[in-house]
Amino acid sequence: MRKNIELFGYLMLLIFSFYASPLKSQQIIPLSSEKQQKVDELKEYAEINKNNRDHLHAAFYYNKIAFIYWGNDSPRQAINYFLQSVEENKKIENLEEIKAIYSNIGVIYTEIEDIENAYNYFNESLNIRRQIGNKTEIASGLFDVAYILFILSKSEESNEKLEEALKISEKENNPRLTLSIYGLLAQNHSKLGNTQISQNYMNKYQSYKKHSETEQIKEKFEEKEIKNLAEIKRTQAEKRAKQLELELRKLQFSIAQDSLNVTIQSTQDSLSIVEIINREKQRKIELLNQRKKITDLTIKEQKTKAKNQQNLIFSGLLGIVLMIIIVYVLYRNNRAKKATNVKLEKQNKEIEEKNDELQTASEKITKQNINITQSINYAKGIQQAMLPPIENFISIIPESFIFFKPRDVVSGDFYWFKEVDSKSNIYKVMNLFKSSSKKENKEEENTNHSDKNLLISAIDCTGHGVPGAFMSMIGYNLLDEIIGKGINRPNLILEEMNRGVQSSLKQDTTDNKDGMDMAICSYSKKKNILEYSGAKNPLVYIKNNKVFQIKGDKFAIGGAQSEDIKFASHKIEINGPTWFYIFSDGFVDQFGGPDGRKFMIKKFRQLLLEIHEQPMEEQKEILDVTLEGWKGSNFSQIDDILVMGFKLDKYIEEVKK
Repeated sequence: MRKNIELFGYLMLLIFSFYASPLKSQQIIPLSSEKQQKVDELKEYAEINKNNRDHLHAAFYYNKIAFIYWGNDSPRQAINYFLQSVEENKKIENLEEIKAIYSNIGVIYTEIEDIENAYNYFNESLNIRRQIGNKTEIASGLFDVAYILFILSKSEESNEKLEEALKISEKENNPRLTLSIYGLLAQNHSKLGNTQISQNYMNKYQSYKKHSETEQIKEKFEEKEIKNLAEIKRTQAEKRAKQLELELRKLQFSIAQDSLNVTIQSTQDSLSIVEIINREKQRKIELLNQRKKITDLTIKEQKTKAKNQQNLIFSGLLGIVLMIIIVYVLYRNNRAKKATNVKLEKQNKEIEEKNDELQTASEKITKQNINITQSINYAKGIQQAMLPPIENFISIIPESFIFFKPRDVVSGDFYWFKEVDSKSNIYKVMNLFKSSSKKENKEEENTNHSDKNLLISAIDCTGHGVPGAFMSMIGYNLLDEIIGKGINRPNLILEEMNRGVQSSLKQDTTDNKDGMDMAICSYSKKKNILEYSGAKNPLVYIKNNKVFQIKGDKFAIGGAQSEDIKFASHKIEINGPTWFYIFSDGFVDQFGGPDGRKFMIKKFRQLLLEIHEQPMEEQKEILDVTLEGWKGSNFSQIDDILVMGFKLDKYIEEVKK
């Protein structure tokens, strides 16, 4: 009854604290008896270790006490013990623990809306992180301080911290932190009235959860009182059993003594009769013999009766002992069952509370996933609208296919093709690149104005998913822009792409190293020549049932290399049926097979040689089936996959009269 009253009072206190949250930081919520006992034990351990100058363990126990008070909604007490833990950690210069504790104190002050103190402690944590030198930790600390500045409406100062954190986060390749930084940047610029900048950040990334829910540390203690009571009962039962055994032995001894006395008395009587008969000169020998027989029978009967009584007493005592044991076992089981029921009831209540928390968290996560999925699907629509229809490629080269399989909803790989007028483009190239030879320019001047060149390219951008999709948009727009300038030679396009990516991502002034690998071909139908250049990605072609490979240059587009790098140009004369394949590295790098290895370029070339004479649509299906079979059920797709295949034959122009 008393426990129920205490529980009711505690529940009332929790309800009051919920409706009076502004007073939360001023209230002292009493600990439960179990938690108070734990806190007392931890205090004792902390003091012992402190007196023994074991500062590491003393700090550990103060830290545990702080978490108990924090979980009990007693922020001031939690801060007090966190600070005691800091003092012990300072004595051993344990910077890792100190910066973590300062962050915890900052979170508590944020929860109780004491933002100034929250800022001070987050700033202290950031300073220690800078001393330690862990880049990811520094970026995380900068974000914490920036968030507090955001709450204080100091958006410009917050943006300074966020920009510093963004450089570190991108360099350390921490996408989750980067997402959070962009989300807060969007909100800051919205507050400052920079609507366009805010919208740009929001279009790039979704807002990320601001605060991490604090996990409450709950420890359970053994029920010592129940164990001690069970031990006392067991000891009492053992003592009672020993007493019963002693009484039984005494009873057995008494019965044996009585039997002995009867025997002695009977013997004495017999001796008396013999003496009388002897004095009477054996006149009554027959009577003596008869009495002796009667006496023997009587003694035997008495012994049997005594033995039966002994057995009866022993059986009774044994029954009593067994009854006591049974009663004790039933009593102990009943007590244990009650204790177990109480424990199970408590656990069920905790499970129900956890289920409610998990349900709430699950609903939040589901909502966030829906929002993220909708945004990504919207991005997919934008990317699909950006890419030219595959049917247009097939209409230009009927014997062709594009095998395009993004790993996620949106892709970092993309395909591109375009028909350009060769002469007008050549003149523009001549104006832009004076280094072209006079002989080559003269040949190009004599080309037919109606001659069309077909540009075909397979591009693999850094990353996949949303980041890769952003890079693909940059690459696609750059290609259209370069062609618009009149540049249509593959090697010159790659060189201009390299300069364009470095300029777009400001790679000369930032640590950004994103880029792309690509293969690009220019097909002149009239000249029966295919010209190829590659940035890492190769060209594979099959002619006369033999497979050939031209490797791309070792440079990628963008990144750390110089803006002035030159790419090689390779020309292939088409004098018969020739099959061409350009692709990203997604297919050849896919793990699978019985040994979990990569597919590799050698096996990919052999596969293309085996299937190249099949219709193009069947080749595409074979590639898909082969990929799925290689992955099996043990491996998932690791990267975006793009393969472009097309067949060209010698073109003979009709001569008009």
